[in-house]
Formats: sequence, C-alpha cells, structure tokens
Amino acid sequence: MPPRNITRKRQDELDTVAELRIALRRFAAATDEVTRAHNLTPRQYDLLALLHRQGGRGETTATDIAEQLGLSRSATTELLTRAAHAGLITRQTNPSDMRLKPLAPTAHGTARFLAAVDDLRSDRNRLLNLLRAAAILATALSSSV
Repeated sequence: MPPRNITRKRQDELDTVAELRIALRRFAAATDEVTRAHNLTPRQYDLLALLHRQGGRGETTATDIAEQLGLSRSATTELLTRAAHAGLITRQTNPSDMRLKPLAPTAHGTARFLAAVDDLRSDRNRLLNLLRAAAILATALSSSV
C-alpha cells in the first residue's frame, strides 16, 4: 500500500520508474553479453548499428560517429581503426571531397551485427513493451494533472 501522501497513480508511476531502470540495466548487460558472444565489443555493436541505420550506404563519417556516440576524436579514431582491422567496416573515399572518409559495414561486419541483433530480439521486445506501458501511464498522468 502506498504511503498516504502518494496517490495510486503516482505509486504506479514510481513502480514503472523502478521497473524501467532495472529493464534498461538488464538490456545493457544482455547487449554486452551477446555482442561479446559474436566477437564484437559493445562500441563496435553501437558503431555497426549506426552504420546500418543509414542503410549501410557509406555516408556516415568519423565526425558523425563521434557526435552520435559521444566519443572524443581519439576514442573514435581508435574504435574505427580496430573495427577496420577486425574486418567489420571499410573506410571509403569520397570522390567529391577527398578529406572525407565515409564508413560502411563489410559483409563480415553485417553478418556479425545481424546475428547479435537476432539474439537480442526478445530482450529488445521486452524493453519496448515496458516503454510502451510507461508511455501510456505517463500520458494518463499528464492528462489528469
């Protein structure tokens, strides 16, 4: 039973906050475990996710990766160098601007990434279902204020 000064709806919100935090931590841990099982680091998985979000068209640059992953320039360079040496990505040349080196996943990188994505499907669906439920509750709470 919630304390007297907390309404049932508010308690539902607090319960959802706790469930969401736990689910996010579990999902992050599951992602780390699955990526390692596919010989990827969590950052390589993030990199491949970004490259595949673009459809693997090779339009993403190191600057894009640094901004989207919140990495320093040196950390991004290290990530890209290791990913290229592992055969996960290629650095292409841009004929219109030779300074740009667009990135693209290799077939090998795509295969490992897709296998990890497949293995994480049930974890991702559980998290998405919880997020949907939390959104419905937040909407109900917002409209009742």
